[in-house]
Amino acid sequence: MPGRKSKRGKWKKVLIPLLKWVSALVPVCAFIYLLYYYKQFDFLKEKPVVVSKTEVLGSTDSLSSISSRNKEELLKKIKIQDNEWRSVGGVAIHNLTVVNGTSKALSSVEVQFKYLSETQSVVTSKIITIKAAAPANKSTKVSDVSVGYVSPSVVGCDTEVVSAKF
Repeated sequence: MPGRKSKRGKWKKVLIPLLKWVSALVPVCAFIYLLYYYKQFDFLKEKPVVVSKTEVLGSTDSLSSISSRNKEELLKKIKIQDNEWRSVGGVAIHNLTVVNGTSKALSSVEVQFKYLSETQSVVTSKIITIKAAAPANKSTKVSDVSVGYVSPSVVGCDTEVVSAKF
């Protein structure tokens, strides 16, 4: 009877590795089937390219209706009187006084901040819209205006009014 044992041994040598492979592959195949069934393979599909078109319906700047010469004269009458700023964690925080020398009340002002290095060269320049109502021929204090991140090498700041809305 020694021949029967060797035949069983041959089957065991083949059947045990086959069962190991099947027991490893069946859960993987089941997992892939579940992903397919619940449509989770979207990351393999090519994303459609989003095309956007921007149309300007009308200018919201009230200064655009005024001639360029009058626009420059009005912008000269709007000034930033006091500009105190500090850097908190690399973010520039400003306290400013907006002086409205025009005969109309302002609803918002666009101010350009030019940050200067020790040699008085411009390091960065940012334009911020400040929405603060400034009555005609009066000054308005605007505090805690966050302009954004500035370099630690910045030592000064110049301000300039770019545009205004009445």
